[in-house]
Amino acid sequence: MSQDESGRRVHERYDRQIPVVIVHGDRELEGTTRNISLGGMFVDASGTMPAVGSEARVRMRLPALKEQTEVPVVVRWVTSEGVGVQFGSLRALEVWALNQLFKKA
Repeated sequence: MSQDESGRRVHERYDRQIPVVIVHGDRELEGTTRNISLGGMFVDASGTMPAVGSEARVRMRLPALKEQTEVPVVVRWVTSEGVGVQFGSLRALEVWALNQLFKKA
């Protein structure tokens, strides 16, 4: 996730579960977010994970949007439970939709 120069997290994490698909090359890995922030997300998933440092895309439907969105990500860590990814460039609409998701209790 996004960090400042000292390595501390910049964006607050929110425990939210939404279905996502990680698209890496010609493979798709289905999972569910465990937590999410404006910097990235941890996805509970099983199967062949992309390698740390890999570029991929995450396809998801954020509740505030009418259609699916797909965002670029970089894999930052992989565990036996899933994969942590950092968002690349988010559009203003996606930032707004994520903030709407964070407002929900």
